[in-house]
Amino acid sequence: MGLAGHFAIYDRARPGVCQRRYTSPAMPAGWTPLSSSSRYARGRLTLREDAWRLPDGREVTYPVLAVGVTVGVLPFVAPDRVLLVGQYRHLLREISWELPGGGAGPDEDPRAAAQRELREEGGYRAGRFDLLTRFFPSNAYLDEVAYCFAAWDLTPDALPADDDEFIERRVVPLADAVRMAVEGEITESVSKVTLLQYLAGRNHRG
Repeated sequence: MGLAGHFAIYDRARPGVCQRRYTSPAMPAGWTPLSSSSRYARGRLTLREDAWRLPDGREVTYPVLAVGVTVGVLPFVAPDRVLLVGQYRHLLREISWELPGGGAGPDEDPRAAAQRELREEGGYRAGRFDLLTRFFPSNAYLDEVAYCFAAWDLTPDALPADDDEFIERRVVPLADAVRMAVEGEITESVSKVTLLQYLAGRNHRG
């Protein structure tokens, strides 16, 4: 059953920015926010409860984990060679190969956050960033938006990593990084989307 409304239209001058969202006349209006209350906070994470009135008049409460802005960076150390970072992830109980990235600070611009994370985790400063896309990793329960960048013109300019980060760095061919994302060796969502979005955009441009 297809959508009867508008297709999303993207601004080529601002990659990843959607001008118009999908709509459908079959989707009822009348979602009404009632209240929002924080239940627990630690660091940049807040667990909250949002109460809403549904179109049929019922009231429900949704649990939401507020994360904020996240960034991921695909850094080109050389043409078609990119930097990956390996970190131990306690939830996985194993090393996770990822792109440099992390959370933006309060009121920190996503591009500035991308530069900082690249310097902290990758040891480089970028002369140029291109926004590839933005997406919501889990838009039912996570209040988080991820910005995905490609970075070029790198020069060594490291910042100290976070005190709980023990990072291994590896420069690999872009094709190997894409293969790792496709075959499940890279499982972190922002890294996977950034790599595949870059590949899709390059193939589209021909």
